[in-house]
Amino acid sequence: MKTSGPGSAIGAAVAVLALVACDGLLEVSDPNRLTSEDVDKSLAELANGIEGAAYEPVDEWVVFQALLADVYQSTDTAEATKAIDQGDIGNSPWISGIANEWARAKGAGRNAEERFRRVLGNAEAGSSALTAQVRLAVGLVGLYQGMTFCRSVSNGDVMTDREVLAEAEQDFTRAMTVGQLAGRADYVMAAQAGRAQARALLLEWAGAAADAAAIPEGFSHAAVFPSTQTNEVFELTTVQRAVGIMYPWWPTIEVKDGPGFMSDPSSGLPDTRIPVYFDGEPGLDMQTPHYGQRKYTGARDPIPLVHYDLMRLIIAEALLHRQDYSGATAILNELRATVGLPGYATPTDFDGMEEILLRERFAELFLEGQRLVDLHRKGLMRVVFEALNDPERPGAGRPSKWGNCQPS
Repeated sequence: MKTSGPGSAIGAAVAVLALVACDGLLEVSDPNRLTSEDVDKSLAELANGIEGAAYEPVDEWVVFQALLADVYQSTDTAEATKAIDQGDIGNSPWISGIANEWARAKGAGRNAEERFRRVLGNAEAGSSALTAQVRLAVGLVGLYQGMTFCRSVSNGDVMTDREVLAEAEQDFTRAMTVGQLAGRADYVMAAQAGRAQARALLLEWAGAAADAAAIPEGFSHAAVFPSTQTNEVFELTTVQRAVGIMYPWWPTIEVKDGPGFMSDPSSGLPDTRIPVYFDGEPGLDMQTPHYGQRKYTGARDPIPLVHYDLMRLIIAEALLHRQDYSGATAILNELRATVGLPGYATPTDFDGMEEILLRERFAELFLEGQRLVDLHRKGLMRVVFEALNDPERPGAGRPSKWGNCQPS
């Protein structure tokens, strides 16, 4: 599905630098082939390649997450896209491709750390920004594996989603330690934000809230794409019109020539966190009305991974589990005030609080792949889709994670 394919700059960097991190590959006669000594002199490129490998699948991942959740629907002619929209993930080559890319990136990261220690020595490698960079990338891969798949390959072993998340929590902690020694506050904050999300998914709410509270306002760590790779959310939605906003949301979107916003269900006002449009034209299939997105307006727009607003939502959810509905509502109202929306009255029970929290997560994390994660962990997939009463998209049996999971 990627327009740039495996020949992208990141893909090439990973194919060469990550693979040569395994010493057994290097006994070749081709003089143009990188040797182990070449890689030893290109440690920064190796670290960048591994970080790029962690980011490379994120854009497609966002599209597939949106299709399986209640965010996107297919407006494509391709049966494979329609199948995901209808909850039939089968043995999708796209999904297995993402799983394989992340497994290789994690393995390459572990190998790179060994190389750093061999080339730089244990002491220097233990305080190197390169090590912090690679550990952060490995932690992010683990976080996304755990959010996405029932089981993943990690270090050659098949692990459950919970085991992968626990491993990611440790990788983030290790990245923070080295990042502090290397004087790289950016890596430290990104790793701590990643650890906050991993801990939240592991239901370690006290630790998740403490990590999230340490992230400063305005912080964001995003997947950045090179000039040879296209952000597939932009490409597939805005350029090809092969996917678009799912029909339950259509009544909240104005018909207009220029960009608009989905309306806030509480106030009816435009919610600027959800930039969308409908120009009256159909999608690629020339039949389905195409409701587009404006969050990503350029071919290489970065996709946020962990950021301040996500951290505030994690703290609000931690407060929800402490039954501090007033504190949780205050955080949600703070986020709403930033975009000019009126606040909520404080709910009086858990269900009411969780309802507005999930509503705010939909808005704040729009097209960041998190909606499916929420439907899975809250056990809402069947409820949401059965409410649609749509025979093409039945709720019963619809998976809420990729892989051989029991549907929620």
